[in-house]
Amino acid sequence: MLRSRLTSPFGVACAAAILLGCMIRARPVVLSDFPLNDGGLFYLMADELRGAGYRLPTFTEYNAARIPFAYPPFGFYAAAALADVTSLDLVQVVRLLPLVTTCATLVAFLLLARSMMTDRVAIVASVTAFALVPRSFTWLVMGGGLTRAFGFLFTILALHQAYLLFTRRDLRFAVSAGAFTGLTPLSHLGTAPFLAASLVLFFLAYGRHRQGVLGAAIIGALAVVVSAPWWAAVAAEHGFAPFLAAGQTGGSVLSSGRLREVVIGRLARFGVATTGEPLFPIIGVLALFGALAAVRRRSIAIPAWWVMTLAVDVRAGTTYATLPLSLLAGLGVSDVLLPLLTTGRIGARADQPRASQPEASVPTLRRSWSERIREQGFAVAVLGFFVIYGSLGALTRDDDLGTENAYLSSLSRDERDAMRWVAANTPLSSRFLVVPEEGWAADKAAEWFPALARRPSVATVQGREWLPDRSFARYSALHDYALRCGGEDVRCLDRWTDSSGTSFSHVFIPKSPDGACCRQLSSALRADPRYALVFDGPGAEIFLRR
Repeated sequence: MLRSRLTSPFGVACAAAILLGCMIRARPVVLSDFPLNDGGLFYLMADELRGAGYRLPTFTEYNAARIPFAYPPFGFYAAAALADVTSLDLVQVVRLLPLVTTCATLVAFLLLARSMMTDRVAIVASVTAFALVPRSFTWLVMGGGLTRAFGFLFTILALHQAYLLFTRRDLRFAVSAGAFTGLTPLSHLGTAPFLAASLVLFFLAYGRHRQGVLGAAIIGALAVVVSAPWWAAVAAEHGFAPFLAAGQTGGSVLSSGRLREVVIGRLARFGVATTGEPLFPIIGVLALFGALAAVRRRSIAIPAWWVMTLAVDVRAGTTYATLPLSLLAGLGVSDVLLPLLTTGRIGARADQPRASQPEASVPTLRRSWSERIREQGFAVAVLGFFVIYGSLGALTRDDDLGTENAYLSSLSRDERDAMRWVAANTPLSSRFLVVPEEGWAADKAAEWFPALARRPSVATVQGREWLPDRSFARYSALHDYALRCGGEDVRCLDRWTDSSGTSFSHVFIPKSPDGACCRQLSSALRADPRYALVFDGPGAEIFLRR
């Protein structure tokens, strides 16, 4: 029976969509020999977990900043265990495990789509949309996806089980939903607010009955129990201050005026511009059509879910919004696009039965079938073009098109060699200003430097979210200031030191293959007698501050 399902046209179409999504996600990972973009902090924490015999350390040595080892550790345990069991290098585990987990989100989304939709065309279209929309994978296949991808995977599985609980009124699903809900903050704390808000919405839309109330209580209780070994251990060492500090990295429509403007801007554009599509946002437009079709049906739960997701999370809301967005895109294909292509009317497809015509002659019937074939052929051609167009958009990493996929690159071997030179040839007391090439979230050199060079990077932001006194906001501003210094002279570094109250002994200027960072600053440092060039390689320039 399972074999017949897998070989049915529906099963083949779903498998093809998942395979396409996996190939798109795998391409940038396979083309690199190092984790994409970020992940330096997580690599070091997983390595420290191994060194501690899988007991949570009190602090991480990352960047010598006394950062509490408070980050949700599920991904670290998975990476460390996989490295030990397979004897793979931990760097390669951090490179490959996010890809595998991100591909698993495609299967999880298929389960969610099948439970929430009955039309098979809509299900296949939804899975294809989720496979192609860049925001569903860009930040998950990176090295930092070691935690983000697990959080997203467990969130989808929790929502799937919760939906079955509320719609089938079967409390057995509450147990699995509670387990996955607990694993979500155990993997990525930033995903937990989205999951909590989504569960509340699902309860209001589908679960307002006795089993729903009892099931929701079971989910909450199990989530606390499953995640307790982590947060209780952290609270015993550091109190709840790290968790309160971690909240400074997010924001919603209820936050500051600047964040409110961001959220309102997204909603004003109907969410279409939040998909990450670098070309014309086909998937976003189809989702908008699907939202209109859902409202026309008086089924507003999924459109409301889309709006709520964009409103409750400024930082990663566009990633989480790919769930309702893809479902609505599938509905846009089945209820709007296909009817227009095959019948010229919305709400009726050519494969649906028409009124019988008993007196029709054989030539008329033949003409009708030929017309149907032409209509279906045209619809298939249009949908095929959309898939190809969406695939090209998902694959492009052209920064000129404004795609976030441009961040799917890794440190070059030369840059890594320069950082290892630092580890071998500079005093342990050295403190480096790594001149940024990108904003902090995409500044791979600044994040990997403390892990590879084993020296502090005074402008690195990662990890500061767990520190008190608005440390994250302060270092974000300092990083932006250092980013501007790349295009100025040495006086900018002097002003940075004065404003930050932080000193440094060396300046590290990366030479990434795809950038031309800091030429003006490099020339000024070479001419300034207060600085001495101590390393000039293909991966970086390093200046000693006398």
